[in-house]
Amino acid sequence: MANTIPEVFFKTAEMFPEKTTFLYKKNGLYCPIKYKEAAENIRVLAFGISQLGIKRGGKIAILSENRPEWAMFDLAIMSMGVISVPLHIVLCPKIIEYILNHSQSEILIISSDDLLEKIIPIQNNLPFLRNIIFLDEIKKENKDKLRKEAINYNELFAQAGENKLRPVALQSDDICSIVYTSGTTGLPKGVELSHNNFLSNIGAVKLAVPVEPDDIFLSFLPLSHILERLCGYYIPLLSGATIAYAESAKTLLLDLSEVKPTVLIAVPRIFEKFYEGIWNNTRKLEGLKKIIFFWALKQKRKSLSHILADVLVFKKIKGKLGGNLRLAVSGGASLDKKIAKFFMKIGILILEGYGLTETSPVISVNKKDSFMFGTVGKPISGVDVKISGDKEILVRGPNVMKGYFNNYEETQNAIDPRGWFHTGDLGFINEEGFLTIIGRKKEMIVLSMGKNIWPEVIERELNNDCFISQSMIIGNNRKFVSALVVPDWEKIQDFLKEKNLLSENRENLVGNEILNKLFKEKIETINENFSDYEKIKKFRLISREFSQEKEEMTPTLKLRRAIIGDNYKKEIAGMYD
Repeated sequence: MANTIPEVFFKTAEMFPEKTTFLYKKNGLYCPIKYKEAAENIRVLAFGISQLGIKRGGKIAILSENRPEWAMFDLAIMSMGVISVPLHIVLCPKIIEYILNHSQSEILIISSDDLLEKIIPIQNNLPFLRNIIFLDEIKKENKDKLRKEAINYNELFAQAGENKLRPVALQSDDICSIVYTSGTTGLPKGVELSHNNFLSNIGAVKLAVPVEPDDIFLSFLPLSHILERLCGYYIPLLSGATIAYAESAKTLLLDLSEVKPTVLIAVPRIFEKFYEGIWNNTRKLEGLKKIIFFWALKQKRKSLSHILADVLVFKKIKGKLGGNLRLAVSGGASLDKKIAKFFMKIGILILEGYGLTETSPVISVNKKDSFMFGTVGKPISGVDVKISGDKEILVRGPNVMKGYFNNYEETQNAIDPRGWFHTGDLGFINEEGFLTIIGRKKEMIVLSMGKNIWPEVIERELNNDCFISQSMIIGNNRKFVSALVVPDWEKIQDFLKEKNLLSENRENLVGNEILNKLFKEKIETINENFSDYEKIKKFRLISREFSQEKEEMTPTLKLRRAIIGDNYKKEIAGMYD
């Protein structure tokens, strides 16, 4: 039995040599790479890297968008007994510097000039880094600024020639990757994950959500994030399936129509955008088309009338997502069950799951034949979950990390003597065994009167309003709840036009009395869903979205509350004067 990720991959490649492993865009067309070709490339890459002098247990960082080379380098690194360190491409130079130094990475694989420009200013602060491998051709002026040894992907291949790395004896318990957390608070921590961590999770997830060699995945979530790494890369690759790489987030709908995936791994925001797009188009319908659409939504699943509704309405909607989706998986945050039910109605089942970087990542997931909307499913096979006295979710199993790299104290705080990992998330398990997430323990708001509030619940309701793009709830140690609200500026265009406000810039608009009255009415409606102490008493409109560039959001689109709070000190203080 194979004990490591490269072993499983090479066995899979032997079983499906002529099958397509990867599809990537070149000159507007998708080009294939077969399993046998990918396996050959990985062995050559491993030999080429070995000639750079890195030894077993060393660290190699990857800073690149999703592409076949990301996966092939990752597998080549692991097959050498070296440890891969993924980096989010949206990270600022300061955090990239921290991770490269903390992980003691000796080699950096980087894709493009844009990303190299993040490295050049910090290169003198990277004492461990010796070599840089480029995936694309780099501008001469940028290459001239480098003070590290640099080699191009094609040059690495050419230097390796016909040589391939001989198999290295690896153990299942060997650390194969250090994945740094998104860091909603403080600096990111390096999570040490072994081959067994990943492989145990892969096996358990496949029991819950079967994947077949005929499946096609569209990869667009960052491979540097653990959800895409396991569910959108390792699982399909080690199952003989095909992975197609989206050209960019902006071309997602086009890529869906071209690739026609059977499985889609996404975060809730993607499904929210699809949902909003469908309803925006519906509002433009008139007459018989509008009547048929709403009639279709009322039909019971598996009935004859639902089959007719599928032919007349749902098939066209599903066609926008490629037309072949047999299921979708949502993770990274809570999905509104209203959205999940809508997609179920049109024939696309979204299976919501839950996990963390420290658990490789999947802890629980809904199954095709056993699901409950609004929950994150039941714990997967081999993983134990219990709820502590203060409602924290505790996890134990083969998927739990080895520890935090170079951080013994944090490891001891996270994993108790009995092996239970303390997730920091709050939740409960119902009588049927389904797990529901309430929110993050550290992000729980305690009002000055002592009442506890979970901000994510209120923010989800706010963000479901078609006129609201983002929001953040405030109230810790304060008398009442308030909110920062980012309008969806595109959606309110008609309203602004009607009120003769289109010519106003956004900085002026956020203080406009007419616009604030509109949002006050919306918030009052949303407040009806909550207890008195949870109701939003005051709010401030914000002119721009919270962004990763300003470090206000993690790469998985979670709010960095402390940074947002610091950036909007004046607005927040004004609500509590």
